[in-house]
Amino acid sequence: MLEKFENALMALLAVLSLGLVSTEVALRYFFPRYLTDYGMEFTIYFTVWAIFLAGGPLVREGRHVRADILLLLLPPVAQRVLEIVALLVGLAFAVTLSWYGWQMVLSSIDLGEKSESSAKFPLYLYYMALPFGTTLMIPPFLYRLYLYIFRFDASTMLVTADHVARDK
Repeated sequence: MLEKFENALMALLAVLSLGLVSTEVALRYFFPRYLTDYGMEFTIYFTVWAIFLAGGPLVREGRHVRADILLLLLPPVAQRVLEIVALLVGLAFAVTLSWYGWQMVLSSIDLGEKSESSAKFPLYLYYMALPFGTTLMIPPFLYRLYLYIFRFDASTMLVTADHVARDK
């Protein structure tokens, strides 16, 4: 259910971004006096939020950044060890970004930061994309780490040529 919600939210944000860009282009050419100074700003906000929301599903599906071709060349034991190390590094990175991201959001709230456009959008809502997205990445990293350490199944968890072909 979480996956469907994440996908729907990312799709909505992408559609909103595309709609805003299309509207901006049409207004720029046909009705320039109705052009706002915040259309592109919100396009950036929606796009950044969609990108950070994609992190959790990518980790959960094992499709986050990793060198599949390198793993394919390694024997099973080395693949497992390297995957555990990569998961630990990814987890540490996500925790660090999450922690400092939330600190940044709190600072923005304290400072009352607003965008420079006429929308005067509270910037903490924009900044929140980083810690929110990386916080959502932590449980999948922990779960995959648990699987690789305690429930490793070589028949389903090793990188094969099919994984490399899938991710092209």
